[in-house]
Amino acid sequence: MTATSITADARLPLSERLAEDLRHHRTDSGEYESPFAVALLPLLQALGWHNYARQLIEALPHYTDDIDLVALRNILVELGYESSPLKTRIGCIKPELYPCLFVSDGGAVYVLLEPTEEGIRYFDAERRLEAVNDIRHLRGTAYVFTDIHATHGTTVQHGANDSWFFGLLQRFRGLIVHLLGMTFLINLVALLTPLFIMVVYDKVIGAKSPDTLPYLLSGIGLLMATDLGMRYLRAKLLGSVAGRLDYLIGVETFRQLLYLPPLFTERSTVAAQLSRLKQFDSVRDFFTGPNAAIVLELPFALLFIGVIALIAGWIALIPLAMVLIYGVIGAIWFPHIGSLMRRSGMARNDKQRMLMQTLQGRREIKAIGGESVWWERFRELSGEAVMANHRSFLANNLLHHVTQGLMTLAGVATIAAGTLGVIEGTLSIGALIATMALVWRVLSPLQSAFLAYPRMDQTFKSMKQIDQLMRLSRERQHSHSALILDDLRGRIQLDRVSFRYGPDQDPVLLGVSFDVEPGELIAITGNTGSGKSTLLKLIAGMYYPQAGTITIDGMDLRQLNVMDLRRAIAYVPQETRLFHGTIAQNMRLNNSLATDEQLRAAAEEAGVLKDILRMPDGFDTRIGDSRVDQLPPGFLRGIAMARAFVSPARILLMDEPGASLDAASDQRFMQQLARLRGRHTIIMVSHRPSHIRLADKAIFLDQGTVRLAGPADEVANQMLEFAR
Repeated sequence: MTATSITADARLPLSERLAEDLRHHRTDSGEYESPFAVALLPLLQALGWHNYARQLIEALPHYTDDIDLVALRNILVELGYESSPLKTRIGCIKPELYPCLFVSDGGAVYVLLEPTEEGIRYFDAERRLEAVNDIRHLRGTAYVFTDIHATHGTTVQHGANDSWFFGLLQRFRGLIVHLLGMTFLINLVALLTPLFIMVVYDKVIGAKSPDTLPYLLSGIGLLMATDLGMRYLRAKLLGSVAGRLDYLIGVETFRQLLYLPPLFTERSTVAAQLSRLKQFDSVRDFFTGPNAAIVLELPFALLFIGVIALIAGWIALIPLAMVLIYGVIGAIWFPHIGSLMRRSGMARNDKQRMLMQTLQGRREIKAIGGESVWWERFRELSGEAVMANHRSFLANNLLHHVTQGLMTLAGVATIAAGTLGVIEGTLSIGALIATMALVWRVLSPLQSAFLAYPRMDQTFKSMKQIDQLMRLSRERQHSHSALILDDLRGRIQLDRVSFRYGPDQDPVLLGVSFDVEPGELIAITGNTGSGKSTLLKLIAGMYYPQAGTITIDGMDLRQLNVMDLRRAIAYVPQETRLFHGTIAQNMRLNNSLATDEQLRAAAEEAGVLKDILRMPDGFDTRIGDSRVDQLPPGFLRGIAMARAFVSPARILLMDEPGASLDAASDQRFMQQLARLRGRHTIIMVSHRPSHIRLADKAIFLDQGTVRLAGPADEVANQMLEFAR
């Protein structure tokens, strides 16, 4: 691929080739290596999916060279179709389960369309053709689909008190039952080992009968091998559950954060949000570490205590007493440890936050010569973190020694009580040794659970935080308004719009009203903090006004699908943010359907096409990392403008588009505005009089209210008079 061409070729990954074919409406000409990629579109058509190609492109796996069965099912889930596997013969599939995907035992892939009198009408992904044949004898796995779109009534609404995490665990209840069953067998084997010791002491040594010893040793060897195998299988199953839970929690919480209203997240610092997400790792660590096995083992401690009671009678009260003592100590000591751990966590977060601020603001620190002051602050935070960790370590270490001492005390008490029983003849030596082994078997997981409780408590709190996050209402709506928004004319009306960021804060906007006619260029200006950027975000659907209404072509923004609304409006924010990837990928973020020709046209309109083509890889040049800092601000602003122009939107919002532009770039931008004028409805925030005078109308905001509104020249002249 040359620097002057971004046309797809065979060297592109499979997902990108499929996306290119969708952009150019080549839905029947794709020669894909994967039969699942070939089956994708026929399957969607059979399911009655008539939504937008854009959604399909966005559902495709990113830059992958293979689309397998798992990828196909994930794509369909993103589009609203869940699938369930059914191992069967084609002839046994009920007619109401059609259409479905069928993978034969030989690996052939079919899209089963409908049963007919002549046979089955199907699409053969290997031969790339539709046929009718009698293939009812084929055996394999059918994947039947359920439409989970909200309009079909299959979306489950969770109540305010429902636990999202508990609902997630319900999906694994079958595996959890298997884990409990395996743990029961493991404990049963562990129970037989002390009994073997008792038999050896009482029957073999006591009766001086060595002939039975080989049989007993063979039996215990078999039990040990069984125990090892069961523990391996349990670890494997637990690892599988942990991996799936980690994936689902990570993906779903990330999706939730993406679809939350911006007001919920943008007021929080990046470091605080990362710290909150990092706390969710404790849930993964719970399932991947030893704590999950400890929780599985604890219920069976009662089984061992019962066996101790059968063997040694009242001596079973000793481990029961230890359980009560552990409970009392935990009730007294755990709140103190929890407080120390919270302080330690806060100190680590403060240190992490300062590290992030340092990495983001190294130039500013250097520019003001603040290295010594900044180092001193970091030294203080590091010292606080070390001391907090030290206090937490001491508390945990003391708790460990106390529990170890209690374990030793329980062992001594068991030996003392058992010795008296042996002397009195109520207990055999073998029974005493077996009782000791059983007591250790009871107290060992109990001690581990006791020491791990602070971390388990943190895990439970993380689960509650996940539930709280998942209860928040998402922005994403399921009503499709894109068909309406495709025909926007661009008339915008604001009627007494008021907005504040919080109930304890002053209004940022108060009673703002003005009209924008289709094709008009409106300049919004005012002092810093007067609400200009907030006003643009309200029009873009980032926020909703607490009072008043905003309408586009007579439609209230609250009635529209917010995702479709933002795609129908091209928005250029004040701060240019490019993401890691190629220039083409960054430009297509606003319109995944954009063809190569449209990317070129948008870059030409933004005045950066020649600059892009001069780069080593043209549109395939990777940006978005540290190399962005080496690119001119005018070029970055041009890429942001080109990303907006890629969208077919009739409404264009620009926040301080002239910021950081040199004279030549600013002149080029003004020429762009002149070309765009009349073709788009443009609302531009700017302080530059040269930009304001290009507008049809100008609006001057002062402390959140409209102070001046009218022809641009008149408003600009009055602004100059106020400045004097």
